[in-house]
Amino acid sequence: MDGSSIVSRRGLVVLGVLVATALVAGFGVSMAVAEHPSGGGPAAPVSAQSPSLPVDPVPELLPDPATPPLAQDLELVRQQVGSGDFQMTLPVPRGWTFSPNSLNEWQWRPPDQPSFGYVLRVEQVLSNRRSIDWTLDRRIDDLDEDEENLTVLDQTEDSLHFTYVTSNHLRHGYLTWLDLTGSDNAQVEIAVTGRDVDDPGMADLIDRIAADVKLG
Repeated sequence: MDGSSIVSRRGLVVLGVLVATALVAGFGVSMAVAEHPSGGGPAAPVSAQSPSLPVDPVPELLPDPATPPLAQDLELVRQQVGSGDFQMTLPVPRGWTFSPNSLNEWQWRPPDQPSFGYVLRVEQVLSNRRSIDWTLDRRIDDLDEDEENLTVLDQTEDSLHFTYVTSNHLRHGYLTWLDLTGSDNAQVEIAVTGRDVDDPGMADLIDRIAADVKLG
């Protein structure tokens, strides 16, 4: 075998080794790219690591007074409030203390009840001449602005159930509006406020009162 043949064979062997090395290296690069893709290609959304908007912290809540929960099926008695063309009668819990807040707003609460118990409030709002829809939407806006940690739990076309925090106490609130003349305007607002343990009794009380309010 002459020298040129030997050189040719050695050249072929070297070439084969180089090709094999290149293939292995190429495979290794492709695997690395698959496991650690580059920043190129279509943009994809990135999950947020924290809320993008500030969230009001929940304040430390204080214990509620340890009075018994507001009972369901309380005995109710009729009472007249208002004067002249603004008179109306409604059922209220027997034995609760009555106090007027103004000429067109009244409230009732159990006698000798500590702060942050439960209270019934009724107001005539017929002079506003606003629809129930408008009144409800505006009230949500007012509550959101005025109260801390407002959460709307339930809403219908004429009522609202919500929670909020005041003076580090969690409060439940029920509101409902009545149209007693078919004018499509809110004329009476009924509100019951209390603790979490009072919630079933509050729902029962406001429904029973709202079903039996009469003008005159």
